[in-house]
Amino acid sequence: DQKEQVTPRRLAEGQFMLQLDAEGSYQCSITGLIFEVTASARITYSLLSWSKYAQLVEKPWIVGGPLFDVRCSVPAVLSSIQFPHCLCLGG
Repeated sequence: DQKEQVTPRRLAEGQFMLQLDAEGSYQCSITGLIFEVTASARITYSLLSWSKYAQLVEKPWIVGGPLFDVRCSVPAVLSSIQFPHCLCLGG
């Protein structure tokens, strides 16, 4: 399964945008997120803070990874998202 490596455009603080022009599997070079689309789409996404949502996580569950907000211009064409197991944005 071939994934095309893509570099997103940085928008506001911690927000990214990809314009995917054709069907395929694309991997973000910064976050490691993998987007599979069935047609052209614009995807915007950002890394959120768990501090705002942590109270929603009830025991025995614990916060265990990054939290993303992902939006697609044509949601029906976004067939899957694969999230990284870890993420380091510190360089």
